[in-house]
Amino acid sequence: MSGFANYEPDTDRRALGAEVATRPAEEADLEACARLIVARTGGSVDGRRRRLLGDLQDPRRYSAVACVGDEVVGYGGVIWHETTSADPPGMAPTGYYLVGLIVSPDWRRHGIGELLTVDRMRWTAERADTIHYFANLANGPTLDLHNHLGFTEVTRDFTFPGNPLKPGTGVLLRAPLKKNR
Repeated sequence: MSGFANYEPDTDRRALGAEVATRPAEEADLEACARLIVARTGGSVDGRRRRLLGDLQDPRRYSAVACVGDEVVGYGGVIWHETTSADPPGMAPTGYYLVGLIVSPDWRRHGIGELLTVDRMRWTAERADTIHYFANLANGPTLDLHNHLGFTEVTRDFTFPGNPLKPGTGVLLRAPLKKNR
């Protein structure tokens, strides 16, 4: 198994009636966010929580959560990436990037990933004209979601700091943003 959600493009459980709200993450949400991330990627909850706290304190980063009642059921972030003259050829371009979209397994296929992505695109539209995203080519659900939201392929030959994707397994995408500034 790849660690991604099972690819079920014709399954949509939004009709189950759960009230899902997205909002900016707060410090009180970070433990739940860290647990979601660690359940998917491994590592330390405390270490991940500290990194998320740093994200909250950085004005060029944004963290969003999806909640059902008081329960955090999804997380996603936006980071600013800037290239330098020391970067290797093929470095992803300067700009804002969607990162870390994770939805609790029990809440997948409820439209939560889309809600979080739209929220993060809205935040970024207040700051930029475009947004980037990169994904594993094997992650059909996220590729379909981002295609639906206007993302198009830029390249499959790129590097990004800290990117865990092996060469040839990822795709870099970009979407224009509506002006909200």
